[in-house]
Amino acid sequence: MSEDERRGERTMGRHGRFRLAGGMLGMVWLASAGGVCLAQHPAGVAAGVQYLRAHATGQHQGETAMIALGLIKAETPAADSTLQACVAQIKGRFSTSAYEPELTNGTGVYEAAAVAMVLANLDAEGHRAFIQLIAAYLLGQQKANGSWDYTSRTAGDASISQYAILGLWEAANAGIDVPPNVWDRAASWYLSDQSDAGGWCYHRDEPGHPDTLSMTAAGVGSLLICQRQLQRYRAERPATSKLLKPLVTEGIKGDYKPSNSNASINSAVNRGMSWISANFNPANTTVVGQTPYYMLYGLERIGALSDKQTLGRLDWYAKGRAFIESTQHPDGSWSGAHGSEMNTVWAILFLTKSTAKTIQRVTIRRLGAGTLLGGRGLPKDLSSMTVAGGRVVSRPMNGAVEGMLAVLEDPRAEQSQAAVSGLVDRYFNEGPKVLKPHKQRFRRMLSERDPSLRRVAVWALSRMGDFDVIPNLIDALTDPEEEVVTAARLGLMLLSRKSDGLGPPSPSTPEERKLAVERWHSWYRTIRPLDQEGEDDGGPTAVEPVASAPAPETKAPGGSAP
Repeated sequence: MSEDERRGERTMGRHGRFRLAGGMLGMVWLASAGGVCLAQHPAGVAAGVQYLRAHATGQHQGETAMIALGLIKAETPAADSTLQACVAQIKGRFSTSAYEPELTNGTGVYEAAAVAMVLANLDAEGHRAFIQLIAAYLLGQQKANGSWDYTSRTAGDASISQYAILGLWEAANAGIDVPPNVWDRAASWYLSDQSDAGGWCYHRDEPGHPDTLSMTAAGVGSLLICQRQLQRYRAERPATSKLLKPLVTEGIKGDYKPSNSNASINSAVNRGMSWISANFNPANTTVVGQTPYYMLYGLERIGALSDKQTLGRLDWYAKGRAFIESTQHPDGSWSGAHGSEMNTVWAILFLTKSTAKTIQRVTIRRLGAGTLLGGRGLPKDLSSMTVAGGRVVSRPMNGAVEGMLAVLEDPRAEQSQAAVSGLVDRYFNEGPKVLKPHKQRFRRMLSERDPSLRRVAVWALSRMGDFDVIPNLIDALTDPEEEVVTAARLGLMLLSRKSDGLGPPSPSTPEERKLAVERWHSWYRTIRPLDQEGEDDGGPTAVEPVASAPAPETKAPGGSAP
């Protein structure tokens, strides 16, 4: 390998060797890690976006993709001319049958993964064919030992491997089939590459590569992704009502048996987090790696994937934000060893909590509308109400949420199907903020005689991302209507991030529901906010328990639980 190639492995920007400690995974709290609302951007983001807009032309394919990603995460409209120009350049590398990276010798993996991130975050459904081609390219680049590396090497590159894993994860979220052995082999390699101290370095097989915060973030984040992708193959999924209609099926368990246990991955992840906490110092270039902004984005990824505000005693977001805000230049940029454009991208990705935004998008897609609402006036044939291309299809009602709720609560109304569709569609487009102002109204709906209204209420409360609705959902587990109980269980699984849940099964007996209530109460006592002490120990609740609602005279026609 020439000295120029060796320098290229450690650099980015002008020669296209960019680095990204990126990754997203699974279900997390809808409010982003660190307690900052996803819609609120810290000071400095707007100026950073303007800098990127002014420097987006003339970049290599990989850098162009990263700039586009920064613009997307900062909520730049899709119609923005700069963003459109970046996407047009990205699409120019596709042929009818393959993705052709601009760079060779293995560096195309970085580029392809960054492009996958952009297309998936911009419009995963619309870009599915492009993402399929990228996935095929990335799968073809995996080495025999489970890693990814430069063409001239086979031992494994911690940075290239994390990019490949990130790109394939985005592809999987877009519905592309990624075989489970790909994740399993990648996890095996990262487990074997960790040092005794708990960190990771760039090339373990070459002398002179110390463990760094950047590469340790790559190792921890990649293992978290692999673990979540393998989780569906470890245990049976909880039973669901036959009336539930899943929108995505990639989560269904297959026959594959992972070779790496959860215990081994958890051990490596915890050791890596401890190493980061003990060595964190963004001003120390030796321990940081290539650039502090790249490293900080790596920490943002870990915080979002693990749903941790602190790593040990390290408040990663507070410390990282303080450093970033103190080092921004008057022109809105951040500078470092790899050029101002890439460092500005990484700073923006950290400040906007970009990984948490992606997880929110995936969560909304899979659980927010993954099982559709049923209720008054809905047809027995649910094929007329489904989701296509990320939207509810049933002529959803337009207008304010208040109007939709008024229609649902009016027993004389004949537009309940459109109202429910409109409610789900608004949530799908805008997230929890459209539901939260109506929290008390949904709570009151839990006592309605109509079970379909109670299902709507349970669905809405569980999609707000607030802990204080958990007692209401636990109460709903005793509802006399099976579909309401199923909806409450799914909502508790979403809020608790417990993929297997604590019951009850579906269908369930009164005894099974009672046992599930006790289990959920026990869990809630361990995590509830201080201002909710006593809520589930005989203290006051927001509404009367749903079990006391009058028994329904007739079952709602058709429909499924939220």
